[in-house]
Amino acid sequence: MCSISGIFSTCGANELAVQRMNAAQRHRGPDDEGVFQAGDVILGSTRLAVIDTSRAGHQPMDDPQTGNCITYNGETYNFKDLRKELGGEWLSNTDTEVILRAYRKWGVDAFRRMRGMFALAIWDDAKQNLLLARDPLGIKPLYYYVSNNHFVFASELRALLASGLVPRRLSAAGIDSYLANGSVESPLTIIDGVKQLLPGHYLQVRVSEAKKIELSDTHFASSKVETINSDRDEAVARLRSELEESVQVHLVSDVPLGVFLSGGMDSSALVALMSRLDHRPKTFSVVFDEATFNEAPFSRAVAERFQTDHSEIRLSEDRLLALLPGAIAAIDQPTMDGINTYVVSQAVKKAGITVALSGLGGDELFAGYPSFIRAMKLASISPLSKRVLRAASGVGKVALNGSVQRHKFWQLANSNCTPEDVYRISRQLFSTDFVTRITGRDAVFKTNGNHHSSDTVNAISRLELRGYMTNTLLRDTDAMSMAHSLEMRVPFVDLKVVDYVLSLPGEWKAGERNKPLLADAVGDLLPRDFLARPKMGFTLPFEKWLQHSMRGEVSSVLANRFAGLNAQAVESVWNNFLKKPRAVGWSRPWSLYVLAKWCEINGVTGSEFSL
Repeated sequence: MCSISGIFSTCGANELAVQRMNAAQRHRGPDDEGVFQAGDVILGSTRLAVIDTSRAGHQPMDDPQTGNCITYNGETYNFKDLRKELGGEWLSNTDTEVILRAYRKWGVDAFRRMRGMFALAIWDDAKQNLLLARDPLGIKPLYYYVSNNHFVFASELRALLASGLVPRRLSAAGIDSYLANGSVESPLTIIDGVKQLLPGHYLQVRVSEAKKIELSDTHFASSKVETINSDRDEAVARLRSELEESVQVHLVSDVPLGVFLSGGMDSSALVALMSRLDHRPKTFSVVFDEATFNEAPFSRAVAERFQTDHSEIRLSEDRLLALLPGAIAAIDQPTMDGINTYVVSQAVKKAGITVALSGLGGDELFAGYPSFIRAMKLASISPLSKRVLRAASGVGKVALNGSVQRHKFWQLANSNCTPEDVYRISRQLFSTDFVTRITGRDAVFKTNGNHHSSDTVNAISRLELRGYMTNTLLRDTDAMSMAHSLEMRVPFVDLKVVDYVLSLPGEWKAGERNKPLLADAVGDLLPRDFLARPKMGFTLPFEKWLQHSMRGEVSSVLANRFAGLNAQAVESVWNNFLKKPRAVGWSRPWSLYVLAKWCEINGVTGSEFSL
């Protein structure tokens, strides 16, 4: 696991800029760093040594037979199988060398054979072009910026800013996306001109005869999932087998490994499946003094049942305030999420762990979010009932009374009630009207795409996987864990598992029970009453904290003009929250606070805005 960076230039090499990006990403790879140059191309890397921790894994790594060179961030879990298929003698035991040789033999088809998480860049010496690629599910990030003279890329947006080649200007579309979703949807970013390579894409970069940078973006990962005809019992048995295999391959490591254990079904299932593989992990849980948010009894029960080496991280208001500056500084793009991952990652790293497993992805695959139930209910009602619902919502609009939930109900009732409508409205942070009001211009939104499917549950699952999971959860998890030089692995976000689960009927995954398909697949490992309890999200008690210990800090930050936003609109969000915290929700003032702090920390404030 590493950071990657580089420059392809038409006006001479700039090694200093790559060195600055390496320095800005040092936390991602404290064990080694390197720079490679071939003419006007410079590649950079910092390394967190996980597989083959010797100097043989140094990056950027070159292929002496072809002159190709790779800088690579990720883990390819099937690299040993690929290594056997490729044959020959090897200079290291790393997956990096395997990918480099796989590209020599198969070209871009090598990416389709890789099982894991990755963001990489390969200098193809024969073709004299630079190739960037990102894993199909978007687990690892990859940002780039192109001007008339430079193509610049890095694992983190802040590293691009550190290069000195990227203007510190906010993106109008990025601001709109953030206000609408609580994070910026790919391929947009919060910085003007900086983009994210989409999951499952590769980008070819070359210099034309006219000395211009040319880009060619190609989707290499198939999104087609065939429906598998089988009965439910057979599907449960197959799912168990797929999950066990995924967990097993995610355990490949030459360094200590742990698990984030929240006490919920997903992380508990990981621990249970690891126990089946005779692996006794170290487990870590965040616990709170506030009983409403505290899952400690459940995580302790799982730890005791499987005899894990368990540690609890107790988080109080004072402790959060002490951690907050470092946590916000670690945010790579503004986000309303991620602080919890920063806290637990810090504790896990201090315990001597370098690799940790997380249950992320379970809710998206197994219908764990309210959006699934809402979509199913709306899909089941008749056209006449929908007309009645719209009529009732129209009468009730006057009684919204500042309630975000009531406003969302009104929006749903007046939509076409498609899965896309349900997903968009369920995940909405600020409404389109409010985004226009707070920015002072017509909002520009990127749609999440149309997912035509007669299966409502699977349609929502795809939207959650490609939307909230990729743009918020995976991005925040990467930034917050790597801030502590901790590699995070997500066995549920495995292409084989995802493809299989999406091939099954949605009605098997949602119902009166919580995640029934997953519960049945691991039902013999976990207590029945444990599986039957309702979902508790891994959420920090921000509603209380914003009204007490953090109130002064947030008030002072939101009082200053930032990001070109309307000061009165910002003030109204904060004041309305203080008056009616449940109606407004803590995520809205918190998201504005994070945006303001991010701009301040990264030097994109005041007159430097270009909206």
